[in-house]
Amino acid sequence: MFPLHCHGTFARRFKPFGQTIFMRHYLLLIALIFSSLTQAQKLTGTIIDGEYNEPLAFANVVVKGTSQGTTSDFEGKYTLDVPEGTYTLQFFYLGYETKEISGVVMTAGKLTEIDVVLQPTSNQLDEVVVVTSARQNSETAILNVQKRSVNLMDGLSAQSIKKVGDSDLAGAIKRVPGVSIQGGKYVYVRGLGDRYSKTLLNGLEVPGLDPDKNTLQMDIFPTNLIENILVSKSASADLPADFSGGVVDIVTKDFSAVPEYTINASVNYNPSMHFNPNYIRDRRSNTDYLGFDDGYRDLPLDPQTNIPNAIKNNPESALLPGLTRSFTQRMGAKDVSNQMNFSLGGTASNQYNLENGHSIGFIASLGYKYETTFYEDFFNGSAINQFQKLEPFFSQQGKAGTENVLMSGLAGISYKTQRSKYKLNALYLQNGESNAIQADYEDFIENPYLGTGELLTYTERNITSIPLSGKHSIGDKGDQLEWKVSYTMATVADKDFRRTVFQTDENKSYFSLSSNTTNFPTRFWRNLDENVLTGRIDYTKDWKLGSKEHKTKLGIGYTDKSRDFNTFNYTIGFKGDANRFGGDANQILGTNNVWTPATDQGSYVVGNYQISNQYQSTSANKSAYLSDEIRFSALFKAVLGVRFESFALQYTGQNLVGDVYNNATFIDKKDFFPSANLIYSPQEDQNIRLSYAKTTARPSFKEASAITLYDPITERFFLGNPDLKPSYIDNMDVRFEQYGESGNFFAVSAFAKLFKDPIEINAVNLNEPNQLIGRNNKDASVLGAEFEVRNNIIQTESFTLNLNTNISIIRATQKMSDAEYQGRVIVAEGREVSDTRVLQGQSPYMINSGLSFQHKKSSLEGGLFYNVQGKTLEVVGIGIVPDVYTEPFHSLNLSVQKGFGKDQNQTLKLTVDNLLSDTRESFYTFFDEPQLHFSRFKPGTSFNLAYNIKF
Repeated sequence: MFPLHCHGTFARRFKPFGQTIFMRHYLLLIALIFSSLTQAQKLTGTIIDGEYNEPLAFANVVVKGTSQGTTSDFEGKYTLDVPEGTYTLQFFYLGYETKEISGVVMTAGKLTEIDVVLQPTSNQLDEVVVVTSARQNSETAILNVQKRSVNLMDGLSAQSIKKVGDSDLAGAIKRVPGVSIQGGKYVYVRGLGDRYSKTLLNGLEVPGLDPDKNTLQMDIFPTNLIENILVSKSASADLPADFSGGVVDIVTKDFSAVPEYTINASVNYNPSMHFNPNYIRDRRSNTDYLGFDDGYRDLPLDPQTNIPNAIKNNPESALLPGLTRSFTQRMGAKDVSNQMNFSLGGTASNQYNLENGHSIGFIASLGYKYETTFYEDFFNGSAINQFQKLEPFFSQQGKAGTENVLMSGLAGISYKTQRSKYKLNALYLQNGESNAIQADYEDFIENPYLGTGELLTYTERNITSIPLSGKHSIGDKGDQLEWKVSYTMATVADKDFRRTVFQTDENKSYFSLSSNTTNFPTRFWRNLDENVLTGRIDYTKDWKLGSKEHKTKLGIGYTDKSRDFNTFNYTIGFKGDANRFGGDANQILGTNNVWTPATDQGSYVVGNYQISNQYQSTSANKSAYLSDEIRFSALFKAVLGVRFESFALQYTGQNLVGDVYNNATFIDKKDFFPSANLIYSPQEDQNIRLSYAKTTARPSFKEASAITLYDPITERFFLGNPDLKPSYIDNMDVRFEQYGESGNFFAVSAFAKLFKDPIEINAVNLNEPNQLIGRNNKDASVLGAEFEVRNNIIQTESFTLNLNTNISIIRATQKMSDAEYQGRVIVAEGREVSDTRVLQGQSPYMINSGLSFQHKKSSLEGGLFYNVQGKTLEVVGIGIVPDVYTEPFHSLNLSVQKGFGKDQNQTLKLTVDNLLSDTRESFYTFFDEPQLHFSRFKPGTSFNLAYNIKF
């Protein structure tokens, strides 16, 4: 075991603010892991008040037949040193039942966790003793948070995550009913897109690697540092108002009760992607493998440099060759053979009990992931309706390679007294993503041409977040005061995006560069800096009025965001015959091919500072809430609340036509968000829930702006909309829940959501299918039903076979704007057109199903898991520009895990993803006409082998 000062030094010194520091502490963690390999066996857990679903402070824990015992702290947590053996534990508290748990096995050097729920007794003079086994108690405790919650909630506890064996949250959270993972990392709830889902970390908002998303990516968190994951599907006053599908709150552990260190490693092989000699990528910088560029891709000149024109007799033009040569020559990808994906990681956690009854502890995690993807036949395109038939407008088809590096660090220190807890965390993410495309291009209508070209991109992302929190028990009645504050810095840098397209013919018999058809080669840089300061204070008080018990919560919060965005665009002009390059983009800026005044031939850089490519945005959200949980009887309780939020968004910038915005207020809203949750329990194992809440969905900085953004990968533009306003949603839910033994569960739900001014992404106008914009539409509604079942089909002392299925069926109706409806009528030419359609981003159905097994004697477990979402409207068309629908993707995955080693401290896990080898496709659709592709790529089947060892 480490001496105290060693751990303290580690916790104080971990300041992940740079790549070098990050690597230094990565090595330090590895040293920590290998230098502490001994543990004492400890018994730990949390005692929960079954009436209010909250920690039960100062409850008693006794090892039956011995003199050993302890009491829980103000958070309901207890820790006890117990010798090896098998024991019966007793948990009791005045006015509550006594619970005896038998068969608790204490193994040398191993931590045993027993969470317990104590129910109040109707008569305090009568002793009620409930006897159960350790296994039955654990499985029952997992569902208790959900059973007693005041709002409609699903979730996963640390025990259930451990049972399934997922190594990161992206794998674990897929087990939550109504939740799906998009792109392998982002959470969608109830089939609603990112706009209507929200992710919190320990109750606070933290921006992800994509700051324009509401959800934080899940694959950066190791599961052994997670206390639980809570998914709230109905709103309450203490939750943020800007969601409708659900809020996902990731709660990390304070620290382990015993020293706990892990090392994990994995490899991933996809036969259609890896060790492929046709793989393409950009030239790497020396630090690409660490997730950041070493300066190779930096802009080589001051953005405000005045670049002269390529005029032969202009004296200023003498500077042009030097400026042009300052840009790197590489414009095209290189063919290489890529390798498999792999990941490495480690975690550490420990606590120290101090002489005054206080304790201090830490958690730490470091991770490294390297991934490559390769598509040999990807497709992006656009289409329009001409003469009652879909016709292609533009297409891009070829091969695409991606190299992605993610480094992550999480460190935290907690200090706990008898009645208070203080927690300081630091989260650090470093990501570098390189893309290369070699494709054939074709424009069919505006400027018809055939082309062949290359595209290189590199994006560097960095996040540093520092949350600090405190929790205090006040007075004899245990009032709770909790405060949290967090500061986050996020940067996204698009570095030297390079696009080159040569005009050619089907036989590629010639190659030319043209400003009229293919456009000259382009290079650009984009930078985004975003800072977020958020904080909240919550106070909870229990009190009585007559015979009715109340739990009142009130709080205030504040979130301030600021964004600074700029883009620098350059064109590589050309004079002369480009056929000599033979279609090789790397020759364009070759030493002998740069324009000079003497020859008046060759390539030269064009571009000047443009104020329309820069903007600054700020937003401030001030909030306050009041809620009261009223227990009318043992069978019925209600939670009534109201939340107030004052939200304002300001913008500074200039658009393409010269309109200037100087700290202009685009959004200024002050709203009350009422909520009501009613829970009726006709029996101990049943709940009937009825809830109503008003929520909102606000546009992102990018959407509520005057900027025009170009995506070189899809060849599409996104236009900001200064007139965009928040949408408001009335949410109604009714649900019946039946809780069985050993974690069995059944629920059926119905929900309705009424949208006012929903935000949708659609084409700018009739003639621009490659330009997209966010707009408010008319009212919309979502009606849905959910069915959930968790059932142990077979259950013995050594073997369990479990079925977990949830199905959502959803009908979403959007009232069209007058312009959209008239545009559809015109192009339909006599065909029947409804003035309603489906809501953008809403899946009509979603199925999550899993069949899992666990054989305890052999430490073997696994399962088969299936997920699919129905055909979903991705892009809303307008006039001759048709709608785009995403086709269902049938995801079937297999997982098998084997435990081995001393005390089963090692695991080996095999996962096979996309067993059906399905293809991800989106199509343009117009009545019953043949569909045309919007996008297509084949992810293939991947095989992942992961190893984990715990010390």
